[in-house]
Amino acid sequence: MKFKTILAITFATILLATKACKKDESIIPTPTDEIPSNYKLIGETYIYGAAAKAKVYAEKELFVGYNKIFVAMYDSVTNTRLTNGHFDANSIMVDMEMLAHAAPIELEEDTMPADKFWKAAIVFIMPSTAGKWTLNMAFHNHKIDMEGDGELEVSIINPTTSVMKSFTANDSTNLFVSLIQPNLPKIGLNNFEISIHKKDSLMGFTAVDDYNVEIVPIMPSMGHGSPNNVNPVFTELGHYTGLVNFTMTGLWNVKIIIKKNGVIISDNQSFDITL
Repeated sequence: MKFKTILAITFATILLATKACKKDESIIPTPTDEIPSNYKLIGETYIYGAAAKAKVYAEKELFVGYNKIFVAMYDSVTNTRLTNGHFDANSIMVDMEMLAHAAPIELEEDTMPADKFWKAAIVFIMPSTAGKWTLNMAFHNHKIDMEGDGELEVSIINPTTSVMKSFTANDSTNLFVSLIQPNLPKIGLNNFEISIHKKDSLMGFTAVDDYNVEIVPIMPSMGHGSPNNVNPVFTELGHYTGLVNFTMTGLWNVKIIIKKNGVIISDNQSFDITL
């Protein structure tokens, strides 16, 4: 009897310990593939040759103008997140006349991005109604030391208010000026940022770094401007940053004056910004 009692107690103890272990295991958080809540999935495609799958995100629907994209890579077999590799991309459009052309693009060089997203910025220069846009991606998967490429068709809309101006400057240069900031304009000083690219060929664009830019904000309904504006200056990759001052709510028109070597090459472009 004594032996049976000891055996019963031992078995009960093991059973309780097993249940406790199972209970503990159930509350251990399972690793998740965290995607920021403000990221919108644009699409996904396989990167053939690299045993990878790309998921492309943006903060909003892709539009004519300056777009940031965030690319997450996954092992195409295990579906686990890849965090080490070389990423490259470009975007090509074939229009209604079967003429192919590219778009200005910026790539962030990072083989192991801390947030696990490879990043690029693309200036889409026309909407999908004019033709078919594809995002072409290449990836060197360091996990298996293989590389390949993939293609994703993307849809580009025309925003309600234009945030990209395409025009021929006085010196015959074809320019694309994109409004980047302010994103959420407010009364007072706002960061003001544009990017400027020139078209070299159907497939080639250059980020311009040698212009002088001035801004003139006007409130059409009131017929006045604003003080304390800071003209944008070149920073990097064709970006020019400054400050614009909005003194009240309503529609503002920000005129862009572009000079090269002290000579005005464009003074008839502007962006409408509503507070």
